Amino acid sequence: MAQTGVFISYNHKDKKIAEAVVESLAGLSSSLEVFIDRAGIEGGDDYEAKISESIQKSQWFVFICSGGNKSEKDMSWCFYEAGQFRAKLERADQKEAVRDRICFLYDVDRPDQLSRYQGSLVSIRNRNDVLLNIDADNDDSLAYENTELFDFFENLLTNSTGISFRGIDDPNTRKAMRNGVRKITRAFVQNGANDFVGEDVFQPRISFMVPPPSQSAEGLTPTTVVTGEFNALPNIFTIAGTSTTWADIKAVASARSGNEMTPLWINDMETAAKDLLLGKVPTQTDFLCLGNDGKFYRPIIARNLNFRNGARRCYVAFIPSRDRRFNLTFKTSLLLSALILSIRFRQRVLPLSDELNKNQKVPEKKKAEVLQKLQQEIVLVEAEAEEFGLNPPKDEHDDPPLLNGFRDGAEKDFMREEIAKWSATRMLIFDKIKEAQTPTKDTTWSDAADVVIAGFVGLRAINSSFIDKLCNELLCAERIEATKALPNNPAA
Repeated sequence: MAQTGVFISYNHKDKKIAEAVVESLAGLSSSLEVFIDRAGIEGGDDYEAKISESIQKSQWFVFICSGGNKSEKDMSWCFYEAGQFRAKLERADQKEAVRDRICFLYDVDRPDQLSRYQGSLVSIRNRNDVLLNIDADNDDSLAYENTELFDFFENLLTNSTGISFRGIDDPNTRKAMRNGVRKITRAFVQNGANDFVGEDVFQPRISFMVPPPSQSAEGLTPTTVVTGEFNALPNIFTIAGTSTTWADIKAVASARSGNEMTPLWINDMETAAKDLLLGKVPTQTDFLCLGNDGKFYRPIIARNLNFRNGARRCYVAFIPSRDRRFNLTFKTSLLLSALILSIRFRQRVLPLSDELNKNQKVPEKKKAEVLQKLQQEIVLVEAEAEEFGLNPPKDEHDDPPLLNGFRDGAEKDFMREEIAKWSATRMLIFDKIKEAQTPTKDTTWSDAADVVIAGFVGLRAINSSFIDKLCNELLCAERIEATKALPNNPAA
C-alpha cells in the first residue's frame, strides 16, 4: 500500500510535543509515513538535502505552535520548511491544496502568520467544556471525540489523496484517535507548564522604561511614558486612562503636597531610576505617597525586566500604608500629634541650622549639602504631620488645625502668631534654596545659608515654648476628658 507522508515541523523547545504527534500518527495507520525534522536523519547525511527529500515525499505539513502569538520561540526555520512544501504543491499544480494541506496545532492563540491555514486547538476541555482526564493512561472517554484534534486526525485519514485508509468508523481506529488526542494534549500541557502566560496585579502599580545608558543619562525624564495598572493612575493621581507622563505625575503629586516642593518619594524614584541605568540595586524610598483617595501608599520598586539592548522596564507598586492618623476630634489626640511633631522638629531640623551657624566659613559645596538636608528634614516633618492628619490650612484665612486643641486666650494667640511667622520664614528659606539650585540665578549657597541663619534666630526658644504650652494644654485636656468619663458626672 502506498504511503502518505506527513512532515512535522517544530521548534526544539517543542520536541516532546512533536514526539507525541509522531507516536499518535504512527498508531493511527501503517500507511502514514511521518518525518519529524531531525529524527529521521542519519549521521553524515546532508541535513538540508534530507529535509528537502522528506518534504517532497510528504502530502501533509504540520506545524507545532505552542505558546501562540506571545511565544518567544524562533519559528523561522519552520517557515523555511513550509515554504519548500508550498513550492512543491505549486509546481505540481496543486496551489489550491496549500490551504488544506498545511496544518498547525496550537494551544493559546491562533498564530497570526498561520491564520490562512488549517488550525486545530489543543485544549484540556472539549467543545462542550468537559474536562479531559489526560493524566490517566487508561482513560478512553468519548469526550475526546468532540475536539478539534480529533477532527484533525479524521481529516488526515479521509482526505489523503490516492490513499485508501481503513474507515474511521472502525472502533479500533476511533480508539487510536482518542488515544492520540490524550497523548498530544498531555504533551502540550506538560511542555508549557512553566511558560509565562501573564500575571495578576493586586496592588496599584505603574511601570516605565529606563533606556540603555548609551541613549540617556537620566532614568526618568519629564517625557518618560508611565503605564498604570489596577487603577493606579485614576485612584492615586487623578489621571484618567492607563498611560501618562512622568511630568504629569510629578505635577499632581507636587500640587497635592501643598508645600510647594516635590514630594521626596518622587525624588527617590528618580534617583532609583538612575541607579538602574548604571546597573545598581535601587534604594527603596522611606517616604509615603498621598493618594487621591486620601490614603497613604508606600511606593516600592517591585520588579525589573531587563532587555538585551540594556533597557529596563521598572515596576513600582503602591502598597497601602498603615493609617497613623489620630482621631483629631479629641483634643488630646490633636495636641499629642503636635507635641510629637514639635519634638521631631527639635531633633531633626534645629541641629542643622546650628551647624550652619557654627560653620559659616565652610565651602559652598558643604553649605549646599547641609541646606538641602535641612529642607528635606522640614518636608519630612510636614509629611509626618499629614500622616497624623494635621493637614496645612487651605489658605491664609484658615487657622491651623492645631489651634482647635487650644482654649481661647493668650496661649492660643501666641501659637497662631508664631505659626504664621514660621510659614513666612519657611517660604523664604525654600525660595532661597531653590534660587541657589538654579544656575540662572545669582543667589549663592552662602546667600541661602544667611537667610536660614537669620530665620532660625530664637527658633529654639520658640520651639521650647511650643512644647511647654502643648504639654500644659494636653494636661488640661486630659483632666477635662477624664472628668467627663466619670459615671456620676452630669456632663458625661
